[in-house]
Amino acid sequence: MAIMTFMRRPAPLAILMVPLLAALAGPVAAQPAPPPDAVDPWATSFRPMPFHQIAEAVTARYAGRLLAAETRPPSPQERAMGAELVYEFRLLTPDRNRLNIRVDARTGRFLEVAGRGQLQARRFAPAQPQD
Repeated sequence: MAIMTFMRRPAPLAILMVPLLAALAGPVAAQPAPPPDAVDPWATSFRPMPFHQIAEAVTARYAGRLLAAETRPPSPQERAMGAELVYEFRLLTPDRNRLNIRVDARTGRFLEVAGRGQLQARRFAPAQPQD
């Protein structure tokens, strides 16, 4: 009995794939790299305030416990006021009311406070002594 060795022929699809992959790799390598000093201006111009800093401002202005906090896109009215990103907080007041507070992420400006018991939960700054 003779031992026969068989050579496998490459699949026709594999033969077609090699030149195709080489052709696709060519244009990618030919693209010039951006200069090292080229920076996207939007990436450097938008600097939101730290989330924890805004959360401290919210709890300094309103008594209560923060229930949730998240980033949101601005509403059309907020965008017209210049807001690009909004931090939204939900706060439970001591009277068990829930406040929805929206703050401009870039400036820290309070954009909207909604809910019952806003005045009761509001912490006012102490009066400055008159000279």
